[in-house]
Amino acid sequence: MSNSLEVWMIVIFCICRLKNVFVELCAAFYKEEGRRIKARIEKKNFASVELSIRYCFKVAIYAEFRRDWPEALKFYEEGVRVLREMIGTSTRLPPTQRLVEIKAVAEQFHFKISTLLLHAGKVVEAITWFRKHIKSYERVVGTPEVAFLHWEWFSRQFLVFGELIETTSTTIPDTLSPRFGTADNTLTEWEFQPAYYYQLAATYLREKRYAIECSSSMANLTTEVNGVPESVMPSVYVGQYVRLFEQGDTVSLLPLSDTEYTSYALSEAERFQDSYEIIALFRKAYESFQSLGATRMASACSSGMAIEYYAAADFSNAKQLFDSVAGLYRQEGWTSLLWENLGYLRECSMKLNSPKDFISYSLEMAALPLFSGSGEENRENKIKSGPAGSPTISRRENIQQEVINVLERKQSSEGTYDGFNNAIEEVTHLDIDQISPLRMVLTASVAFHDQSVKPGSPLLVSVSLLSHLPSPVVVDQLEVQFNQSDCNFVMHSAQEDSLPSYSNLHGQVIQDTSSLTLFTNRWMRLTHEVKSGTIGIYTCHDQEP
Repeated sequence: MSNSLEVWMIVIFCICRLKNVFVELCAAFYKEEGRRIKARIEKKNFASVELSIRYCFKVAIYAEFRRDWPEALKFYEEGVRVLREMIGTSTRLPPTQRLVEIKAVAEQFHFKISTLLLHAGKVVEAITWFRKHIKSYERVVGTPEVAFLHWEWFSRQFLVFGELIETTSTTIPDTLSPRFGTADNTLTEWEFQPAYYYQLAATYLREKRYAIECSSSMANLTTEVNGVPESVMPSVYVGQYVRLFEQGDTVSLLPLSDTEYTSYALSEAERFQDSYEIIALFRKAYESFQSLGATRMASACSSGMAIEYYAAADFSNAKQLFDSVAGLYRQEGWTSLLWENLGYLRECSMKLNSPKDFISYSLEMAALPLFSGSGEENRENKIKSGPAGSPTISRRENIQQEVINVLERKQSSEGTYDGFNNAIEEVTHLDIDQISPLRMVLTASVAFHDQSVKPGSPLLVSVSLLSHLPSPVVVDQLEVQFNQSDCNFVMHSAQEDSLPSYSNLHGQVIQDTSSLTLFTNRWMRLTHEVKSGTIGIYTCHDQEP
C-alpha cells in the first residue's frame, strides 16, 4: 500500500514539474515572439498601416499569455490609436467595406481592453474607456444606405459592455463621489448599472430597424436592376467579405463592390426580425431598473417594449404596456410623450376593434395642450414619431373629426373605421369622473344660485361647460339629473328640427335654448329654473351632453 502511494506521489510530482517546464517554455516563446514583433513596430518595419495594427494585437495577445497585463493594455491601446487614423486615410477597400472592417477590428480591441480593465477591478477606468470608444465612432455612420449597419454595430457595443459590467466580480459602488471620472467628464450613477447599457443597446437596435425601413425604399431600384449577389461569405480577415465563385473545378474568392455588399447586407438584415431581440433587451433593462426602484427609467423601457410589440403586430400586448405607461405620463404631466403614446393606443384600439377606447384616446389626444410648427415631416421623422404624427392644430382637428366620423358611422377614405360598425352601439356613453383622463376634454360645473330654498319655491341652477377640443362642439341636448328625479331637466338645442326620442319621458322638463355649441377654451353657461318638491338636500348627480 505504501509503495503504491509513493508511486502516485512521484507521478504527480513529475506531472507538476512537466507542467512548469511547458509553462516556462511557452512564456519564453511568447516573450521572444513579442520582443521580435515589438522591434518591427518600433522600427516601423512594415509595408502598411494594417500590418502595424496586426502587430500591436499580436504583441498584446502574447503579453496576455504571459499574464503581463500592463503590456497587453499598452499595445491594445496603441492598436486603437493607429486604427482611428485609418478612418480617413485607408483606401485599400471600397469606402463602405473599409468602415465595416475598421469597426469590426475596433470591436475586438474594445472587448479586450474592457475585459482587462474590469478584471483588474478598474471599473471607473473601464467606463471612461467605453465613453472614449463610443465617442470615436458615434459619427462614423457611412452613407445613408448602410446606416443600419452602423446602428447594429453601435447597439452591440452597449450590449457587450453591459454584459461585461454585469458579470464582473468587482463591487460596483452604491454611491458616487467626486473622485469618479474627471472634473470635465464626470460619470453618472447610471453608467455603473448594466440596465443603462441594455436600454441603450435596445434603443440603437431600434434605430437600425428604422434605418432598414429607409434603406429598403432607397435600395429597391438598385436591387431590381443588379440583384443580390450570391455565395457571399466572411473572409479569413476580420470584417471583410468575399464572393465565392465556382467555375468547373476551380473555386475563387472574388472581392465585392460596395453596391454588391450593400445589397447583400440589406437582404441579410431584412431576413431577421429585430423586434423580439429589442423587446428582450428592454425587458432585461426594465427588470433591472425596477429592482433599483427607478420607476421612470423602467417606464421608458416599457414604452420601448410596447413600440416593438406594435411593430410586430402584437397589438394586445402593445396596448397593455402603452396603457400602463400612459398613467405615469399623465401623472408627471409629460404631454409630449403622452401624445406619442396615445397615438399608438388609438391604432391598437382600431386593430382590436374597440371603438370606445378609440374614441376615448382620440378625444384625449385632441385636447392635449401641445402645439408644434407647420407639421412638415420627412419620411424618417414620420417613422420615428409613430402613428401620432406631429401635434399640430390641423392634426388635432383631424383627430376630433375622426371621432365624429366614427360616431356618425361615416366611412373614412381609407376604410379605416369599417370594423367599428358592428361594435359601435356600446360607445354612446363615456364616463368622465374625477379621475378620468377625459376631464381635460370636457369640464362641467353646476352651481345653485341660493344655498337654501323653501319647498315649492323656484330655484335657479347654472350649468357651465368648457371644451378643450380644437374645433367647436355642437351638443344636441344636455340632460341634468338630481337626487330628486322631479327636478331633472333637459336642455335642447333649438337649432335641431326634432327632439330626441327619449325626450318625452314622463316628468322630464325640456327647455329649448338658442345654441348648445362649445367653443375652444370658452365657458358656456346655461341657467334653468327648477322647483323644489320636498324638504331635503339637492344634489346634482350627472350631466350628460
